[in-house]
This record gives sequence, C-alpha cells and structure tokens, in this order.
Amino acid sequence: MQLKPLYPLALFVSVLPWSSLEAEPKGMDSAGDKGRLLVLHQHYQSAAALSAQGRLVEAEAELRKIVAVSGEVFGKNHPDTLVSRSDLAATLAAEGKYAEAEKENRAVLAIREKVLGKEHPDTLISRNNLAAALQEQGRAGEAVREYRAVLAVRQRVLGPEHSDTLDARNNLATALNEQGRHAEAEKEHRAVLALREKLLGAKHPKTLASRNNLAAVLQEQQRYEAAEQEHRTVLALREKVLGARHPDVFMSCFNLALCQEAQAKHAEALALMKRAQAGFKKSLGTAHPYTRYAEECRARIEEEIKKQKLPR
Repeated sequence: MQLKPLYPLALFVSVLPWSSLEAEPKGMDSAGDKGRLLVLHQHYQSAAALSAQGRLVEAEAELRKIVAVSGEVFGKNHPDTLVSRSDLAATLAAEGKYAEAEKENRAVLAIREKVLGKEHPDTLISRNNLAAALQEQGRAGEAVREYRAVLAVRQRVLGPEHSDTLDARNNLATALNEQGRHAEAEKEHRAVLALREKLLGAKHPKTLASRNNLAAVLQEQQRYEAAEQEHRTVLALREKVLGARHPDVFMSCFNLALCQEAQAKHAEALALMKRAQAGFKKSLGTAHPYTRYAEECRARIEEEIKKQKLPR
C-alpha cells in the first residue's frame, strides 16, 4: 500500500466566492440575513484554519454549520452551498471516513449534474472526488470508470496540457496501479511527470506527487532500486519545499520505509516508519487509517528485526 497526498484542504477557502459579502444575494435586505452571512464567512475562515493545522474533527464541525446556514441563506441547490458540501466531503475523506465522503460526494454530484450540467468544471470536480472516495475503499474498478469519464471531458474541453487534465490523468494512473495494471500506470505517470516538470517545474508539489506515484508503480513491480531513488528525491525536495512537518513529508517517509523494508533494509525502514507514525498521529490523530497502518507496519518491522536479531 502506497499512501497518497491528502486533499489540499488548506486551499479550500479560496473556492467559495465570498465577494457576496459585498454583493449580497437577492432578497437579503434584513439585518438578520446580513448577520448570518457574516457568521457564515467567519465559520469558513475558522474551518480553513483548523484544517490547515490538521484539526480535522473540528474543521468538520465548522463545515457542518456552514452547510446548514448556507442552505438557509442561499438555498440547498445554490453553488456556494454545494461548494461547502464538497469541502465537507473532502474533510470526511481526510479523516478516513470514506463511506461518508462517498455519500456526500454522490449527493453533490447529482445536484450539480442537474443544476450545472454534466460537463461543468464543478460537476467534474465532484465526479473526481467520488472516484477518490471509491478508490480509498478499495473499489479501484469503479474509480477507474469515473476517472476515465472525467479525463475524457477535460481533454476535450480544456486540452491535454491543462492542469485539471493532468490531475485527471494522474488520478487514473493511481487507480490503474491499484488494479494491478502497472505497465499502463507507469506509462501514464511518466507522461504526466514530464508535462508537470515542463509546465510547473521540478519542485512543484504536483510534480513531486507525480514522482512519488511513479516510485509507487516501480515498487509494485519490485524494481526497488529505481523506486528507492525516486522516493529519496521526493522526500528531500518535499522537506526543502514544504518543511519537515508537512503531511506529504510523512507520507514520503512512509513510502520510503516500505521500499526499504522490501529490500530487507530494516534499520532505516524502522527509523522512517517511526517518523511517519509520529507525524500522522500528531497531524491526523490516532484513529486515522494512515496512523493505524503506520503503527501496524512499525510493529511488523520491529518483529522482523527481533526475529533476525538485527541492530535497531
């Protein structure tokens, strides 16, 4: 199992068009309505700050308040309300509540298809997020179908080098890898990596995500030396660009640890897994699937060291 970067929740506040604070919705002429709009804005800022700090349970609580109030202020089918629900689904997924995230994404997708149309950018975001929730539940086949549908529209409407199109290709490749279609996945990841290096630069977080995903495919094919080289490069650049405590850094530690374990390099694998576990625990909490899985992997590596009486 290779861990992937979490949803970029710290960025979601920029999605909601809060210019409505200056240009109020029609019919909003009472002091009470204006007050609710201000409270809504404050809750959204709070949710963004909490998620950026990894305090996802609290962020979820704030977003549930936002969804309720936004439905009253704008209406349940209003684009702003749907953005709030989409952000709630992303937060649920980041907490490891994938079934709840799937349910919320399906609901938002159905409304967006009806209100905005099947090819609207927001509708495609919902479809992509639904695919991600399916993939996290081990339903890679369903995820592949959804990702292919999103990719087809984005290639036709936005072009092959658009950032959203490359995101769709990347996501499709990760699902193909989980299906065991490693050659297809590697081909896609290499293509996306080349384009991201060209368009974004070698140190951009999305470029690094592509290198991480390429390493995962190489590792699945037992090409451990090549995978290790990619993992080390990604880890070093993420530490430099994002900082030593960023969640993506901990995921790189986790993935490199698995690669080293597969090569019987247990001492380094254990040190990396300890770092990943501690980072996940602090940023995501003890109950998150990533934290629990890192704990299981650490115990397995420690047991292997014990059996072989290797130095720690």
